[in-house]
Amino acid sequence: MPTALDMAGPILEVLTWLCLPAGLGLLFYTGFLRRFVHPWDVAEAVVYSDSTGVGFRWFDRKHQVHNAPMSPYDIRDMAVGDTLPVYYHPKRPTQWQATRPEEAGRTASVLGRCLTAIGAVALLAGFVLPMF
Repeated sequence: MPTALDMAGPILEVLTWLCLPAGLGLLFYTGFLRRFVHPWDVAEAVVYSDSTGVGFRWFDRKHQVHNAPMSPYDIRDMAVGDTLPVYYHPKRPTQWQATRPEEAGRTASVLGRCLTAIGAVALLAGFVLPMF
């Protein structure tokens, strides 16, 4: 009859081979998403008012001016000249938002960290187990 230590070896090896590559793959995927697919830049936008209306105006990292016309109702709590952070997409500055964007692949990142941790612990335990 096999003991618990005899059964732990194959279980740890299966956990290592299943969790570690999957976790590292998910971490690579989320790194790729955050770097290339959903990079958000932040800029200081200024509230403006002119003959065309009111809104936000900011410079992107190429020093181009971008306008975001708003209704006076949307910025009723702000005065002309007030600043606020605006998050925009570098390739499409017309895609912007005033709130901090969610991290891309947040669930995949958490799952990747958990699987990588389980796989790494199983790998280390697989090396330590034969010593007992």
